[in-house]
Amino acid sequence: MPTDALAQYLQDHLAGSVAALQLMETLADQERGTPLEPKLRALHTEVSEEQEGIRTLLARLDGEESRLKQAAAWLTEKMHVARLALAERSHPALARLQGLESLALGLQGKLALYRALEQAATREPKLGGYPFAALQARTLSQHGMIEQERMAAAREALESPTVGADESGERAANSRAASPDRPSGPVGS
Repeated sequence: MPTDALAQYLQDHLAGSVAALQLMETLADQERGTPLEPKLRALHTEVSEEQEGIRTLLARLDGEESRLKQAAAWLTEKMHVARLALAERSHPALARLQGLESLALGLQGKLALYRALEQAATREPKLGGYPFAALQARTLSQHGMIEQERMAAAREALESPTVGADESGERAANSRAASPDRPSGPVGS
């Protein structure tokens, strides 16, 4: 088995975990005092532990962390966090939805990693003895929790009648609809 390809694969996922941990911190800070905050902090702790496991596997393969990949992931995450911060100002529920969706996608990537490593372990002795099945189950549980929160955020962000309208725009639309001298049909009818 080409251990250099395996090491690169682990480096990529390790870099992704750096970005995911930063996103979890940002979201937890934004959700301070809500029931979501402790869930995100607990997830951060679990993913940090798993990140150490990936580092251990990388060391078993005589691989090293790629500082370049981690720097790129960190920079990408900083841009993502900045975008979420801007969205947070105008649509906090939408920002929460987008952040949770990013985490859900990252957890799916982590699940794919553990499945691939479990398969590779049948041919690579250096991966032996690692609890890939348990990590897959843990990741499925993590994803279930995030998915539940994501769907709640989706309901709040997307089912609200004010999504995409600021207060003044909404007031103007309401006053036009209530005006007795305005036709009530669509524009141009």
